[in-house]
Amino acid sequence: MRLSRRAFGPLAAASAVLAAGAAQARVRGSGAGLRGPLHDLTTADGNVAAMAKISSDLSGKTTHGWYQGVLMGVAPGGPVRDLVGIIGMSSQRLEPLTDGPGWQLLQKECGFFTDLETGAVIDRWTNPFTNEEVEPFHIANASVSRRIQPVVRETRFYDTVAGAEAREKPYILSWGQAGDRLFVETRNHVWANNPLDPKVWVRESAGAQIQVTDCLAYSCSARDLQNPRLTHVDHSGHWVHVRPWQPWMLMGPAPGMCLYSAFTGSAGRLADVPAPIRDVVSERLPAFLEAPKVLTRSEPSLVRYQRERKPAPPKVP
Repeated sequence: MRLSRRAFGPLAAASAVLAAGAAQARVRGSGAGLRGPLHDLTTADGNVAAMAKISSDLSGKTTHGWYQGVLMGVAPGGPVRDLVGIIGMSSQRLEPLTDGPGWQLLQKECGFFTDLETGAVIDRWTNPFTNEEVEPFHIANASVSRRIQPVVRETRFYDTVAGAEAREKPYILSWGQAGDRLFVETRNHVWANNPLDPKVWVRESAGAQIQVTDCLAYSCSARDLQNPRLTHVDHSGHWVHVRPWQPWMLMGPAPGMCLYSAFTGSAGRLADVPAPIRDVVSERLPAFLEAPKVLTRSEPSLVRYQRERKPAPPKVP
């Protein structure tokens, strides 16, 4: 899932991860579902068609994605701690590209941090590492749109430290097959300039640079993917996200990091999104139940944090 998956979320992360995953891709194993009869996953065109059907619906109708998992804290001198739950969903639709082959995915996503015991959304939280009460910054990315096309350019949500130009590469992912299940995992590792200047955001910023990793796994039916009558294919998967402490945790450059682990899935209908997630979004951010009507620029969550929050005052001893 710049990544979240922002508080990054897996859908925003997908833009960068899928682009990066095209590098050095190769098909693993054998199976009829890897090379047709409809989509040849050893080719860029086959990958474009497959990921478009997995990501949304070729007919243009709105589909949804969802995730549910745990945010953990990794700090020296003790075990990893489960800190909060995380749930969220996306709404998206496809439009054919007008400047070449492929698809424009118009997508938005939101997410919420939750109590580990009750599953309720939390708006105040006591950080067990600092014993300080803080205000979680929930995810609300109005645009995490991306292009799905045969030749991809790495997506850059943040400025890289080196400032190198993004590379172009064929869009061919590392698919595998086990029985009727097709599966693919992509990984993206980012070392970038932090939008939150540590001289200004003293308690929020982890430093001048940020180190982020996103791993996304997808699994779907080979039979469904190769079915010419289906314009959308449901998938399930998993998201792993590694990043510095969230700025709202007010831990600054303290040693350690956040580790996310979440189940992911798709839904061809809103009714198929897990009810607890759908109900929270309906109550708090109902606009996120619909896909974007027009394409707008994607914005990283750290940039949104910079715009909507103010630097915290020094901690009182």
